Amino acid sequence: MPLLVNSSNRAKAAGAPRRICILGLWHQATVLSASFAQLGHHVRTVGDSHSAVAELNRGKSPVLEPGLNTLLRRGLKSGKLQFTTDYREAMHEAEFVYLSIDTPVNDRDEPQLESLFDAVRNAGKFWEPGMILCVTSQAPVGTSEKLSRMVSGQMSEAGCDVAYIPEFLRLGDAVGTFRRADRFVIGADRESVVDRIAELYLPLRRPILWIGLRSAEMAKHACNTFLATSISFINEIADLCDCVNADSLEVAQAMKLDRRIGPHAFLSPGLGFAGGTLGREIRALQELGRENRRETPLMDAVMSVNLDRARAVRQRLIDQCGPLNGLTIGILGITYKPGTSTLRRSVALELVTTLAAENAQLRVYDPLANWKEMDAGVTFTISLDPFSMASGCDALVLVTEWDGILDLNLGRLRAAMRHPVFIDARNLFDPRAMLRAGFHYSALGRGTYRPARAAGGNRD
Repeated sequence: MPLLVNSSNRAKAAGAPRRICILGLWHQATVLSASFAQLGHHVRTVGDSHSAVAELNRGKSPVLEPGLNTLLRRGLKSGKLQFTTDYREAMHEAEFVYLSIDTPVNDRDEPQLESLFDAVRNAGKFWEPGMILCVTSQAPVGTSEKLSRMVSGQMSEAGCDVAYIPEFLRLGDAVGTFRRADRFVIGADRESVVDRIAELYLPLRRPILWIGLRSAEMAKHACNTFLATSISFINEIADLCDCVNADSLEVAQAMKLDRRIGPHAFLSPGLGFAGGTLGREIRALQELGRENRRETPLMDAVMSVNLDRARAVRQRLIDQCGPLNGLTIGILGITYKPGTSTLRRSVALELVTTLAAENAQLRVYDPLANWKEMDAGVTFTISLDPFSMASGCDALVLVTEWDGILDLNLGRLRAAMRHPVFIDARNLFDPRAMLRAGFHYSALGRGTYRPARAAGGNRD
């Protein structure tokens, strides 16, 4: 150990369809349920929300995810997929029990594990010898062993075998990232457990890595923290690029041609990573450091840089517009990521909170947002289209793009505004096109472009 299993050569070794119980009703659980059913396994997915179960049994995912609703409907129609609130029914004859709840976090991105323990406690009432607990929920190192002990304490016979399988599903392409995974990591201390779980994934012909249980939990923390570090790094570079009239996108392009860094590196300057997924892993490592009296200065710095990103956009607006009190500002895109509907822990909401504290009047347009997820104390006006949102605005801020945004009529958008300030937190638009449309265009790490002073595309 570690052992890399060549799944391409062993795909034919995959056995008959297995019976899988999945605990959870939101994004991760739904994607895994539909994907395993597509592979031919019999899947029963369980949770406590009757309304969520009803929607899922109609083939409707709780979060917009390309291709997922189609996959759900196929699984339901085939009879291989079912959603229920009955733990006894879901656990009946299950060979694998996946804990796939998207772990909640508090306002500081610290993981809240109560829902994980509750789900396993409910499942443990119907546990049978031979079942394997497969934990895919994001949880601190050592949690899998605690969950195993919890189940064992409810059984009168042998203990509970457990494995940690870190999921790397990407919101907005989760179905694709499951089927084309870079690798599947199985963390377990017994080879017989790994062999049984590996059979589930062999048909996908992706690399399968067997490592220790705690190593797998740590690998999840480490991967996401590395990505978060890359994001904070390029954002600091972007701030310095603004100081010296350099273009951070060109800098990132040069970096990615270095084979030690690579073309897929997380080097896109912007608002930083949203709360939840990446922040949760850093907080888990910081807590691990505190428990073991180890300092974590790098993780501390990564979080510090990220928390300042909303304030960086605020300062950019002040530089362009002056005091924000009473100004009307439009926010283009507010979902957690492009191509999704969820607002949970969206960085755009953090920006809205920051600007609302300055008494700015805020409007938002997003064609995909699930407004049912908004808290009661909403601090902005929802617009039905980008042009009505822009009407009379002093500034626009692009936070989250959507399909078709580059086809917007920029001249019409500019004409609707009171003042022409456009802050592009995604570095999405071509500065020359924005100049031609009459905007004072400002991108993070690329400077500010003003038509009056920058004929031909010069910048401040």
